[in-house]
Amino acid sequence: MDSLLISVIIPMYNSRSTIECAVQSVLRQTYPHIEVWVVDDGSDDEGLSLIEQLQDERIHCHRLPHRNANVARNYGIMHSHGEYIAMLDADDEWTEKHLESSLAVLQREGADGVYGSLILRGTRDREVTTRTIRQDESTIDFLLANGYGAQTSTLVMTAESAKDILWDETLNRHQDYDFIVRYRRKYRLCPKLEATTVYYFSMEPKTIDFESCIRFIKTVEDELSDVLYLNYHRNMLRLALSQSAGNEIISYYRNACTRYPYLISLQDYLMFRHPGGNFELWKMKMEYIWEILKTRITV
Repeated sequence: MDSLLISVIIPMYNSRSTIECAVQSVLRQTYPHIEVWVVDDGSDDEGLSLIEQLQDERIHCHRLPHRNANVARNYGIMHSHGEYIAMLDADDEWTEKHLESSLAVLQREGADGVYGSLILRGTRDREVTTRTIRQDESTIDFLLANGYGAQTSTLVMTAESAKDILWDETLNRHQDYDFIVRYRRKYRLCPKLEATTVYYFSMEPKTIDFESCIRFIKTVEDELSDVLYLNYHRNMLRLALSQSAGNEIISYYRNACTRYPYLISLQDYLMFRHPGGNFELWKMKMEYIWEILKTRITV
């Protein structure tokens, strides 16, 4: 089993400042049987040239027209030759025993894939330990409750399962959540508690594709617990407002925040619904009271 080939898939886009460190962390692995697929998503910097100059026969470099990271991931997955697939983002790194320890967990547990703990690297390192997904817990509840619970660069899977599921090339946000949810519907994922993935934490604001977020969350909204549904949409509403998203996006999140009135006060209900006048204000108050009464009658 120690001779099994692991294919490492690294999508990159304008990653000149980080890609070499990411690839070098792969080349330093204690597990020797690897190939590395660095797939450039139409960058306009010289990042891929840095990797080509390494002239390591284990590295396969490919340039694609710019679309998104999922297209690059899928290209690498489908063209790879290994029995296992390991994902690594171009701005992350691994400690030297990442692949060795991941493969050991997979073989010991008889699982199809493994997700792991993280070393968050900012001004100082902080370890975030993952956990097992409980039997009474949906996958999306686990992901939203744990934040970094199954981050992309911790994933190591059988090639068969990775090539079966693939990444949704239409999503520019929440693609990691989407992949994990769909993967667990068909395959067994287990946790690796030892943190061997280094994730560089940044406070810089990122542009959010809210349409991708909404499209994904609608596919799993009935699997979300009421509290996590509210917390998620309340946070997304805050982000949508801060980034001046379109009225349709903001209206969606306002309405979603009032899906479970029993979890919020009348004041919050009115704040989310944002009434436009006195009559609408009165109407919304009546709606809130009726929803609360229905909940109490049901209980």
